[in-house]
Amino acid sequence: MKPFHTFALCILVLLVACASPTVEPTATPRAPNTPLAQPQPTQVAITPAPTTTRAAEATRTLAPTPNATRESKPIKVGVLTDQTGTFAVYSAQIENGIALGLEYATDGNNAIAGRAIQVIVKDTASRPETGIQVARELIENDQVDVLVGVPSAQVALAVADLARQFKKIYIAQPTIIQDISGKNFNPYVFRTSRTSTQDLTATGAALRTIGRNFVQVASETQLGIANASTYYAIIRANGGRFAVNDSPEKYGAFFIPQEAKDFTPILQRVLESGADTAVVTWTGPGLVPMFTQMNQVGIFKAMKVFAGMADNQTIKTGYGTLVGAYGVTAYHYALPKNAVNDWLVQKYKDKYKVPPDLFVESSFTSAQLLVAALRATNGDANADKLSAALEKTSFDGLKGKYTVRDYDHVLLQPLYVVRLRNVDDPDFKFFDLIAELRPEETAPPCFLENEFKARCPR
Repeated sequence: MKPFHTFALCILVLLVACASPTVEPTATPRAPNTPLAQPQPTQVAITPAPTTTRAAEATRTLAPTPNATRESKPIKVGVLTDQTGTFAVYSAQIENGIALGLEYATDGNNAIAGRAIQVIVKDTASRPETGIQVARELIENDQVDVLVGVPSAQVALAVADLARQFKKIYIAQPTIIQDISGKNFNPYVFRTSRTSTQDLTATGAALRTIGRNFVQVASETQLGIANASTYYAIIRANGGRFAVNDSPEKYGAFFIPQEAKDFTPILQRVLESGADTAVVTWTGPGLVPMFTQMNQVGIFKAMKVFAGMADNQTIKTGYGTLVGAYGVTAYHYALPKNAVNDWLVQKYKDKYKVPPDLFVESSFTSAQLLVAALRATNGDANADKLSAALEKTSFDGLKGKYTVRDYDHVLLQPLYVVRLRNVDDPDFKFFDLIAELRPEETAPPCFLENEFKARCPR
C-alpha cells in the first residue's frame, strides 16, 4: 500500500474545502474564515494552486515575560502555513493554535528561561518551490531556531529535507504524511499531527466496534481500488467479513464509475447484500449525490455507514447527507474532557466567537511540545540538544496524554470514533462519541528505512 500524501483526513473518504480565497497575512492571530464556501469533493491527490505570487510574510513577536531581559536573544520560531494556495482556508486555525498554545504552555509569559519567543509567519502558497524558498529565508535571513508547519504534504517533505541540511528542528503539522516518520525520516524532524497509518489503525479499531459483516462502496479509479484493498485488509485482520465479493481480488466491494450520475442500481445491491455496515471509500466528484441516493434507497436505515469526518465548516456545509454516519476524527472540541481543552475552548470562543476547529489542535500541541523541550534545555535552542529533549517528551494536552516515540518521532495520541448526529448545531456540536481510542491502540509500526532502520525496536 502506498501512503496517502495528503493533508486532510485520509480515512476512507476525503472532503476538502476546495475554495482557496486569498487570505492576506496579518501580524496577529486571525479570526477563522467563516463561513467557508460550499466545499466540493476532491480526490486525495492534491494539485498545487496553478498560480501564486511571491510568498507574503507576517511577523509576530509575542509579549515577553518580565524576566526576559533586552539583552536576551529571542527564540525564533518560523511558522510555515498557507495564507494563499490550496489550503488557505486552514491558515487561521494553524496560526491561532500556535499563538494560543504558546500562551498556555508559557503561562502567558511567551518566554522560556528569560528568552522571549518570536514567531515569524511565512506563506508557502501550497507550493513546494515556494515552501523551500520561504523556509530558507527563515533559516538564513531570519535565523530562526525552529520551523513549524506545513499543511501540504509535498511542501512538508521538502522542508524536512531542508531542516536536515541546516540542522534545524522542524515540527511537522498538520500534514499526516507517513513518510516524514518513515522513509524520509531524519533526527531533526518531529511531528504533532498523527500519521496516515495511525488513521488507518484507528479505522480498524473503529470498524471492529461498530460492525462484523461489511460491504464496501468505492470509486472505480486507481485510488478508489487501492483504498478498498487497504480497508479490506484492515477489516479482515480485525476479524470482520464481507457479505459479498469476499476475496483479496474483489475486496468485498462494489465499484462505481466515477463519472456515474445514477448510483441507484448498485446501491440497491448494497442494500440487498445482508451487510450490517457499509464502508465508503469513494474519492473524487460524485460523493454528495451518492450519499443522497444512499439515503433515498434506505441504506442509512438498514445498516451503519462508515465515512471520514472533516473540520467543522466542511461538515456544516457539505455533510448534510451523511447524518447518522460513523467515522474517526483526530479532534473535535466537544469530545475531550480535561482542563487543557477547557482552557482552549473558552479562550478561543472569547477571542474568535467560535469554538476551535480540527486543525487548531495539532498547532496548539506543537507549541506545547516545543515549550516542554525548551524547558528541558533551559531555553537552549540548539537543534541537537532540542532533539534529545524532544525524544523524551510526554505531556498532558488537549486530548489527554501525548508521548513522543523516541525512535521515529511519531507523536502517540488519542483518536475518536464518532457518529455524526447533525450538521446544524449553532455551536458545532455535531458528534456522538462512540469510543476514545487510546494512544497505544493507534500506534503505527516503525517504517524507518536505510541508515535509520536500526532505530526500530527489534
